[in-house]
Amino acid sequence: MHASDQGRVEELNRRGLAAAVALAARLDLPAADPAVLSARGNLLVHFAPAPVVARVATLTAWSRRDPFAWLAREVAVAGYVAGRDGPVVPPSRAADPGPHVQDGFVISLWQHTAVSPRRPSPAEVGAALASLHRAAAGCPADLGDLAPAREQISDGLDALERESALAPAAVDALRSRHQQLLARLDDCGGPAIVVHGDAHAGNLVAGPAGWRWIDLEECSRGPAEWDLATMADHAGEDAAAALRGYADRSGGPVPAPGDLAPFHDLRMLEAVVWTSCMAHLYPARYRDQARERLATMLGK
Repeated sequence: MHASDQGRVEELNRRGLAAAVALAARLDLPAADPAVLSARGNLLVHFAPAPVVARVATLTAWSRRDPFAWLAREVAVAGYVAGRDGPVVPPSRAADPGPHVQDGFVISLWQHTAVSPRRPSPAEVGAALASLHRAAAGCPADLGDLAPAREQISDGLDALERESALAPAAVDALRSRHQQLLARLDDCGGPAIVVHGDAHAGNLVAGPAGWRWIDLEECSRGPAEWDLATMADHAGEDAAAALRGYADRSGGPVPAPGDLAPFHDLRMLEAVVWTSCMAHLYPARYRDQARERLATMLGK
């Protein structure tokens, strides 16, 4: 990472950490020794010794029109699923989980959970996803319509255009591609359910109570195929095992690759827009990846 990029990252995280500590003081949470657990798309801060983790929208907030709405949906779904003893790390029980707005940052609060370094097998990912879908059924929250395929892409393109981060012709081409791919969804997929939005092994943690999902900020309502396509894409050569694990737990059939193709294509477009946004903020880390993905998407 170049020095200028490093300085930008450090300043954003410094301000995010200060906002998290200020929120802890406002809520009378003990935070004598705040520990940064992660500083990637969001800043995660453990308010030690309290069993509370703050999730501060840092990087993710730049490319979203309403960062508060994303974290509000996450808290609503995770709270509902946790209330049904479902497979999620729950929102904080020691304080109002929010989300809160503090010093310009949107922050949600989560229960600190001891996790194991063990990684799930593909079949375990599939089974855990089926369990999440079952536990989230009936969630009354207003979650919108397939937010990662719609809002995440459109908001990201708006941000890229606003900041002149991509050539106008590239933004126009991506918008056109977005509309084409959305039109393909009209006759695709099953009934709308509550989907995780970013379902893959990296968003599962192993704790004393088994596998638990984290990072539900892209949750919304949509066909299960969105989550299945995401899971299969991340599983790579193990996609078949992951899909079988889902089918075995859900009691449904194993989806055919053709059934997932429209969702896979939208997911790839989401990745292009996301990495283009990140490349604008932190070019040393993301520029090459973003250029490669953009060229592949546009056929250049």
